[in-house]
Amino acid sequence: MIYNYSRKIHRLFMFLTIVLTFLMWLTGQVMEEGWAIMTDPQARYIHRISSKVFTISLGLMIVSGLVMYLYPLIRKIKK
Repeated sequence: MIYNYSRKIHRLFMFLTIVLTFLMWLTGQVMEEGWAIMTDPQARYIHRISSKVFTISLGLMIVSGLVMYLYPLIRKIKK
């Protein structure tokens, strides 16, 4: 049960991390290269906000991945 919840949480945050990685890459390129799709202050704002969400998402993905890794080992030791 814990393992299944952890898999669902891990999958959700994995996709969120992928989307946020693309968004941060795009805004980073706008700030570095000066693409005309948005202004530099807009890119900085989006990049700053998405980086905070990215950090939380990556942290939760790591924790759920550790649970998926350790849960079978703990069950094996208990038996």
